[in-house]
Amino acid sequence: RKYYHSRNYTPPYRPTNANWEITFRALGWKRRTVEKFWKLFCRINTSLDGAIKLHEFLDFFDLDWTPLTERCFTYFDTTGGGDVDFLEFMISVWNVCTCRVDSLSNFAFDMYDLDSDGELSVPEIEHMVWEFFGKGGGGRCLEDATKYAEQRGGAMKLNAFISFTATHQYLMFPMFELQQILKKKILGMRYWTAVE
Repeated sequence: RKYYHSRNYTPPYRPTNANWEITFRALGWKRRTVEKFWKLFCRINTSLDGAIKLHEFLDFFDLDWTPLTERCFTYFDTTGGGDVDFLEFMISVWNVCTCRVDSLSNFAFDMYDLDSDGELSVPEIEHMVWEFFGKGGGGRCLEDATKYAEQRGGAMKLNAFISFTATHQYLMFPMFELQQILKKKILGMRYWTAVE
């Protein structure tokens, strides 16, 4: 007999939110794909309360708490409620895991454009480098990024940031590592390679 709160039991996916279903269909996701993600979502959401908390996210992906891992979780939490529901999870995971290595800079840009003004200011760049490498880390990269931004009026728009990261790939390495961890734990590398 299965119990709802057993760690080995996954409640069946029952479409109850019409908006979610419309979104899934609009994105071309078949029922089988949605069910795969649902099973995974339930494995992460050990409390089975319908929303993943930060500690569940960190536990499942075997991540330490860092400013970067918390920011990634916050990026997934698009509504700002402090947790990640199934729709947020599915869309965010899909976006991050299907992002090509050369496009990770788009993901980083979105995460660190803290005031959503369409550019990374020098303080936002400093914040990003600090979260990626720790206080005092990434010194040369920070120096180069600051100089690059200052040459463009004190900030980098997305295209400038992409150009910068193309020649300073070290800056994106923490994002690449995080993406690889997510891919391995979410259906495996083979799945994401086939999707790309």
